Amino acid sequence: MQDFFTYTFLATLTGAVTATMLVVEFLKNLGPLKRLPTRWLVLAVAETIVIITNIATDALSLKDIPLYLLNGLLVTASAIGSWQMFGENLFSTLNRKRGALGCITSTRSRRVNC
Repeated sequence: MQDFFTYTFLATLTGAVTATMLVVEFLKNLGPLKRLPTRWLVLAVAETIVIITNIATDALSLKDIPLYLLNGLLVTASAIGSWQMFGENLFSTLNRKRGALGCITSTRSRRVNC
């Protein structure tokens, strides 16, 4: 299981950001979480991942709580920034492929998806 998440990987910025983006993508459309602004959900998930990772690795310390909060904010900002960059590139590519009707046309075939 070297290709999956480990607590060592989650303790890195890359691991925490990746896990945060993955969890938020699945949670943001569930029941009462739909009403919660996505940025707040990202913050809650990032802080939870940072704290749970430190609990699981026996690194939790009361004196380090301010650092956990700062690290959670760093993970939050990185996850939001990564998603905005990814989303802007994805949607600008899709917009270039849109036909006159606002539908996506496939470049391989003349099939139109509306």
